[in-house]
Amino acid sequence: MTNIETSIDKTVKFNFSEGYSSVLIPLNDKKTLCLSSQIGCPMKCGFCISGKRTFERNLTLDELKEQLTEAIKYLKLIDIKSKENKNEKNYLAENITSIVFMGMGEPLLNLKTVLEFCDYVNEFYGYSYSKILISTSGIISKMEEVINNPNKIQLAISLHSTNQQVRDKMMPASNCHKISELIKTCNYYNEKYRQKIMIEYLMIKGLNDSDEDLQGILDLNLAKRTNFNLIPLNGSFELEGKIYESSTKETMSHFRNELMKAGYKCFTRTSMGADIEAACGMIK
Repeated sequence: MTNIETSIDKTVKFNFSEGYSSVLIPLNDKKTLCLSSQIGCPMKCGFCISGKRTFERNLTLDELKEQLTEAIKYLKLIDIKSKENKNEKNYLAENITSIVFMGMGEPLLNLKTVLEFCDYVNEFYGYSYSKILISTSGIISKMEEVINNPNKIQLAISLHSTNQQVRDKMMPASNCHKISELIKTCNYYNEKYRQKIMIEYLMIKGLNDSDEDLQGILDLNLAKRTNFNLIPLNGSFELEGKIYESSTKETMSHFRNELMKAGYKCFTRTSMGADIEAACGMIK
């Protein structure tokens, strides 16, 4: 059984009785479906509510399919083209413009099933692999597996700091993944795909939003036109006895402007669904 919550901004959260959620995010004329890959998350990132609950297990392929099915039912896509409806003209991609693994869990720790889902949605609905994005905290061997996959599934990495000590404190389960090696892998993606990886950067006041932090990003020397996604911290989190909150809009604008001046693409993510705990880092 699925419980459905709707935000004041029209974001929809599907809560499944087994203990996970997916989110349908409207933005202008586009809709993004955000999928969970695990129940709980073993990465235990301090800023993410998902990591505060006990990790239980990976989701199955059927459970990934169910998240998509619930969104299709909610959108009332009764004439959608698929292997079962070959004569219909309503394509899934016209209604759900992107599918992202950014919900609960680290998708690269359930990669076999995630890739099986990507194949399923491509083969059954004719959905392009290029419209699917997998977000990771940075598990290098698994990132390379995605990059070497012939189907060119999109990849995003949660960086959040260029200071190794700060990143290790924010993301304790990721401290075996050194930033220098992550950047090498990002460059490998850029060369292999001939397009630019997405770098996700959570903006946290007094922790990773100083001019020194900005210079640290620029000093990574990532390929020009790399996509940066600046994300406001939803709520607050405690680190070493100190409470941190989101960076100001002015600071985020400063980062965005300087990154764009340096030749990068840069977006500021709009926080949506916070009132139903559906925003980034809030799914529990």
